[in-house]
Amino acid sequence: MLSGSELWLLRLMADRGLALLDASTLLIVIEERGELRVAASAGKAHVRLRVLPVEGSALGALYRTGRPLSLDRPRGQEATWLHELGLEARAALVEPLNMEGHGGGLVIGVREDGGFRDPDRRALASFAASVAQRLQAERSVEIERLRFGMEARERERTRWAREIHDETVQGLGALRLRLANARDLGDREALSAAVDTVLAGLGDEIDGLRHLITELRPAALDELGLAPALQALARRAQAIDGLDVQTEIALGDEDEDRRLDPELESTIYRVVQEALTNVSRHAKATRAVISVTERDGVVRASITDDGQGLPDAASGARRSPEDELKGGFGLSGMRERAELVGGEIELSSAPGGGATVRLSVPLAGRPTAG
Repeated sequence: MLSGSELWLLRLMADRGLALLDASTLLIVIEERGELRVAASAGKAHVRLRVLPVEGSALGALYRTGRPLSLDRPRGQEATWLHELGLEARAALVEPLNMEGHGGGLVIGVREDGGFRDPDRRALASFAASVAQRLQAERSVEIERLRFGMEARERERTRWAREIHDETVQGLGALRLRLANARDLGDREALSAAVDTVLAGLGDEIDGLRHLITELRPAALDELGLAPALQALARRAQAIDGLDVQTEIALGDEDEDRRLDPELESTIYRVVQEALTNVSRHAKATRAVISVTERDGVVRASITDDGQGLPDAASGARRSPEDELKGGFGLSGMRERAELVGGEIELSSAPGGGATVRLSVPLAGRPTAG
């Protein structure tokens, strides 16, 4: 299936192609799993069928030829594929899309009055090549993002396994060994002292496990809401990393306890958590500010630090998706989370040091909190 970014790209390209050809209607058709889908359309006509099988349809037969087509006053058999789509045409141009291993498709231009000339055919061929190139590039970036995501999830699993093995399992093993040694000595005082030591050690291990569980899914986020969960996250960052973290949270003008929908709250929390982790590990910062506000139907969250900033970003400059991928999973993961809730991530460095991560999510069309 085409991703949201690919659909957005094709719709934008369809509008440009319509203006380029001065056509009545322009369609971009993509082949997926044996079906031809009208992925984007621009112009006057309403497409009757947006999905047709490659096998058994006139449009599929046209697609399989792999050749451009120019029709003037199409009628009879040569107009069958137009009828399948529900299009009326005085003239039609078709140009194949070839994306070198990433699939194929068609670009179709239609005029209801007047015909196409040779310059129009050359323009459509150049336009189709541009569509294929842009879509192929978008898919390559998407594949890279998925690869980074898979690698990051494996790294995360490895980290949890290492922490549980190196900290919890070895700690419990040491406590067990101490208790067993005291039992074997047959000394009641030594056994009593060992029991006290083991009980204290078990308390430490329980605290460690609670910390791991909180990182995986904070109870405060589900039970109390976003603001308390972020405040608790700030306190942990200060206690564990020595980072002074301030929170500025204002959701709504009147109701301070207003809840967002669970998916959005989780996304904001994870983006802030990942940003704070990056600050603690890489920024050499002493202070950070978490800000979450709602204004004009948009929720905005930002994390600003006083560290060394982004090394390859000019003041206030936005980073491209490709730059984010090169920067590691933290940045690409935040961008992926933002896109899943219809938002976007922006990264910038400030003059004199420091960096800001900004998340913006429109609330229009989102569910209300339960």
